Amino acid sequence: MKNLDAVIFDFDGVLVDSEPFHQLAINAVLAPLGLELSQEAYEEHYLGFDDRGVFKHRYQVAHRQLEQVELQRLVEAKAEAFTQLIEERGIQPFPGAVELLAALKAQDVPRALCTGATHRDVATILHKVKSLDVFDAIVTTDEVAASKPDPTCYRLALEKLWLAHPQRHLRPLHTLAIEDSPWGIEAARGAGLRVAGVETSYAAPRLHQAHFTLPGLEGITPAALDELLAR
Repeated sequence: MKNLDAVIFDFDGVLVDSEPFHQLAINAVLAPLGLELSQEAYEEHYLGFDDRGVFKHRYQVAHRQLEQVELQRLVEAKAEAFTQLIEERGIQPFPGAVELLAALKAQDVPRALCTGATHRDVATILHKVKSLDVFDAIVTTDEVAASKPDPTCYRLALEKLWLAHPQRHLRPLHTLAIEDSPWGIEAARGAGLRVAGVETSYAAPRLHQAHFTLPGLEGITPAALDELLAR
């Protein structure tokens, strides 16, 4: 790889088709409170939030108070619902995801995961789809105070890659983030990374802040990503 130093992946909506499960689990918690989200509202306003952000924003819009203890209860209830859904229905990676990760590993390209999901949610999915569990570093929402579009998560992912590969000179501008939402793209750019937007959750116009857009990961190779960074 002449141009590609490392790849940092978002998780939900990039590697696995899990956003519908997140919405179902969130609504399992919100519906009894009269705060259920429509699919349109979820996709338009909430898809890029972590669980804390979803509940905080939903309560704010509804003009309700949300104490920290109640917020933690909601997050834990959502995690229980999400785990149950995955256990009952299973989960599938997007076409090309497993193949791309395997090819990057085979060519010794450092790989990280940077997600707004919780560690528990990620572990649940990686347990089901073990072929995705090939990362040198993982950053989940549990490790940062603010979710995307705040860039802290991507800065932390890059720092973890540096620690995992101390002999490498991993340059931010030669590290590619792969994201599916405007919030994630903004976070990665804020950390100084190059960004490819995949059109799995939004069409290309909504991903206009990305340096490149891809229809998905199917057929994408490390060489193709290297060529993107050469542009």
